Parts: sequence; C-alpha cells; structure tokens
Amino acid sequence: MIFFPLYPVLVLGTSLAFAWALSQETPIQAILVLEETVLEDGALRTYVGSQAYPVGSEAELRTLLKRLARPPKPPRFILEEDRWKGVEKRGLSFVEEEALAAYREALRAGRKSFRLPVRYTLPSPSLRDLYAQGVREHLATGETGFRGSSPERVHNIKTAAGFLDGLLIPKGVFSFNRALGPITEERGFKEAFVIVGDRTEQGLGGGVCQVSTTLFRAFFFAGLPIRERHAHSYQVAYYRPTGLDAAVFQPHKDLKVVNDTPGALWVQASIQGYTLRFHLFGTKDRTVAWKGPIFLERTPPLPPKEIPDPTLPPGARKQVDFAAEGAVVEVRRYVRYGDGRGVEERFLSRYRPWGAVYLVGPSPQPPGAPPAPPAGGGGAP
Repeated sequence: MIFFPLYPVLVLGTSLAFAWALSQETPIQAILVLEETVLEDGALRTYVGSQAYPVGSEAELRTLLKRLARPPKPPRFILEEDRWKGVEKRGLSFVEEEALAAYREALRAGRKSFRLPVRYTLPSPSLRDLYAQGVREHLATGETGFRGSSPERVHNIKTAAGFLDGLLIPKGVFSFNRALGPITEERGFKEAFVIVGDRTEQGLGGGVCQVSTTLFRAFFFAGLPIRERHAHSYQVAYYRPTGLDAAVFQPHKDLKVVNDTPGALWVQASIQGYTLRFHLFGTKDRTVAWKGPIFLERTPPLPPKEIPDPTLPPGARKQVDFAAEGAVVEVRRYVRYGDGRGVEERFLSRYRPWGAVYLVGPSPQPPGAPPAPPAGGGGAP
C-alpha cells in the first residue's frame, strides 16, 4: 500500500475501505484459458477452451494456483473410434503476484470473473516438433502376449519397453541393442530364464527378446527393410505366430532395420494386462501384405528336461518352458511403395526341436530319515 504524506487521512480511509471490501469478498470465477495442440488426420490443430474456478479469497486463489500448476507431458497417440490422434499436455505455471493483482482488480471493478494469468511450457519434443520431422500418422503395430511369465521376466519386459517408449528414430539404420542400451543390474534388469544355445538357464535380462520380437513385428508390418534378424533356437510359445520372432543377445545378436521412410519414426509402447504392443508412427508411403507361417519341415519335440532348484519346496515341480516341434518356417512379405515399386521378401526361420523344462525342488526326505549333515566348505556343488 502506498501512502502520500500530503493526504494522510484520505489515504488511510481508502486503505481501510479497501481492506473492509476484501474482508467481504464473495466468490468470483477465475477463468483458466487452455490451448491444446492435437495431431489428427495428418494435420496439426489447435483448440482453445476455458475452465472456471470459483475463488472466494486470496488464500483460495493461492491454493488453486498450486493445484493447477503442472509440468509438461510428452506427446502420446491415442486410438479413438478407429482413428489415431496425437495429444500433449502443456505445462502450466503461475506468478502468484500477477494472479493476485488480476483478482484484486476484478474485485475493485465489481466483475464476476477474471482471466487467470498463466504461462505455458511445451514438452520436448512437442507435437509440432514431431510433425516437422515427419511423424504424422500411424504406420503399424506389433503385438505379443507374455501370460505365464515369471515376475522377474515381466519386470524385464516392462523395463526394456520403458527404455524404448517415446523413441524417435531418424532416417538410416536402427540398432535395437544400441537403442536399448546395456542390460545391467544398475539399469534395473533382473535374472530370469533365457535361451543359451541348446539349454534354458538363468541370465540377466530374461524377457528382453519379448520386447525385440514385438518391435520387430511393428517394423515388419510397416514395411521397413530388415538388415539383421535372428530366429530363436526353438519355437517359443509367447511368440505366436511362428516366424515373426527376433532374438537378441548382446553383443552378438542384434535387430537392425532401415528407416527409409520420408521422415523420422516415433515408437510408442503400451502394456495392457499381459499384452505388449509397440505402435509406430511416421509418414506413410507404402502398403504391406504378408503371408504365413508356411511350414516347410516338421520334427517332433524332445523329451522333457528337469532342472534342480533348491529354492522350491521339496518335491515341487514347476514348468518354465514348453515342448515345441522342430520346424523350418517361411513368412512372406509384399511391400508396395507409393511410386509403384514392389518388393517381395521371404523370411526363413529354422527351429530345433525342444522339450518341456521343469524346475524341481529337492527330493523329500523319507519319514524317520536322519537330518542331512551340515555342508562343509570347499566341496563340489
């Protein structure tokens, strides 16, 4: 409050009157104007809307500002009525003194509402950034299911998918291993069963192949050229239909594709229940058809295998892998480009026969048997 020395009585009276008026405040509407950018039907559109909030005091206004403030949220594509739409959330911030000044001015003028001063912060990247780089429409979706996986395998799937969610792929060669980064405990990966040659054993990052397989399918259905892809040693039940899997094993086996589309590609991951999906967005310049799996050879599965697991209760038996017949499988893909060019490709996968794998607990002690002697140090396992 500013006081002028020549008019102390008048200014003091005004101050008291204003203070009395503020004490008699009645709720007025704080109007928040929101601007949102949406990417739909291959074009950017900006929508402007407003929301009214009743404010009965300066304290209520301060509380409202804290409640409305938010950081920006990166773009996401959502499916509505069979149409993909890109949305984003701008960050909102407020300068308390600016808002209080607008509120007090509305009170003085006897208005029923005032516009809430707000500052917007765009996410990085924003929808406009993605649009400028060619991310404009849905190209393809890859999907796999992982029901029946161990908690550790589920954890690794979610961890790896999280690293790839929101990935922007420029034109050129894409490497799955390079994009994912090292599979280490420090980055959150756990021990789970993996395929090593002709056996199943515990290994760091078990389940990452679920992620590479799902992303491979998105690339496959989008018609991207495949530079490197490895089939698994055997037909894994999680990866039906057969012939569309992609094994990775750092640093020896990788999944590599070429982004030869007109612009960048945007990868969006989603997990619903036990279903993993990768949605791919970019600029559509080709159509894809495919056929398969075509079984060229079949051989019967191997006998079941048991692996001792001292962590299980005595006599317990838990299946961790399933029998699969050996096979030579072909999948065909037909890519038609916008300029009229056509490419026909054949993807051949060779799977060895596999037997079911069971974890088994220690043999139960017969009734009345003496307890086992304590283990000594330095002995063979």
